[in-house]
Amino acid sequence: MTDHKAHDHVHHHGCVHGAAHHGDGSGKRLAGAFFVIAAFAVLEVIGGVISGSLALIADAGHMITDAAALGLAFSAQWLAGKPATDRFPFGLKRAQVLAAFINGLALIGIVAWLLFEAVERIGSPTEIDAPLMLTVAAVGLLANIVAFVMLHPSSGDNVNVRGAMLHVAADIFGSVAAIISALVIMSTGWLVIDPILTLAVCALILRSAIPLIRETATILMQAAPSSVTEGEVRKVLTTSAPVLDVSRVRAWQLTPGETFMSLQVTIPNNAQADEVLPAVKELLHDRFGVMQSTVEVETADVVALRRDISNTEDRAERVKT
Repeated sequence: MTDHKAHDHVHHHGCVHGAAHHGDGSGKRLAGAFFVIAAFAVLEVIGGVISGSLALIADAGHMITDAAALGLAFSAQWLAGKPATDRFPFGLKRAQVLAAFINGLALIGIVAWLLFEAVERIGSPTEIDAPLMLTVAAVGLLANIVAFVMLHPSSGDNVNVRGAMLHVAADIFGSVAAIISALVIMSTGWLVIDPILTLAVCALILRSAIPLIRETATILMQAAPSSVTEGEVRKVLTTSAPVLDVSRVRAWQLTPGETFMSLQVTIPNNAQADEVLPAVKELLHDRFGVMQSTVEVETADVVALRRDISNTEDRAERVKT
């Protein structure tokens, strides 16, 4: 009896190379955004301290963390471009996901600090230099918009850039809140508007940060993509390829958009593994976006023989006990 078991790997080089080129552009955008944010962060810190505005101080502090977040994202993007090694056979692309996860947690920390300060300010409002606050917030808004526009083209499937961009987007909200606060204070003298709008900014930050943390944590925990289930893989392969059954499906993501999979397929006794494999791999790539797959192929008679042996061993074990 011939065992047609086979192991094979396939690399869809077009997808990998495309990701690499995209990564190069992402790195340049991250570096550019970093310098824009860092330059204006210094100005906003000084303006926030002098004016006494919590909204402006909050925005200034967040711009500093933005600069750090962009620096972290750039470092992760650089690491992701490193080639695979024996110790890191998948390369260091997962660094992008880790950086995005850290940036998400940093956003939560910022929100916690802002909430504490806002509640304290509501109880005891402090005097604010509204004209200075308005000027610095407007300049900060311009800087954030420039950085956001620079990052946006690379934010599609790049969770690392998206995490950095969320920091910048949160800063845009903060700058807008500071501008509104300044205008209200200048026209009415109502100081409580500053911490109230800070609370609104916190809600907007959380709305973006929590999904980012959830997505990146899922990838880091090696969870299967929600669109890939063993039942769906079995349905596709058994209806579109010479495959009788599918088992041991293991799918995970290296980064969003880069899915890997290993599985076992059972083929008819008269089928040839070297003919079935290309069809299976093409289906996995086209239907599930699998960039690299490891497929174990067995004929139906081998599977049946293994099942009979397993049943015999089980019966023998029960007799012993």
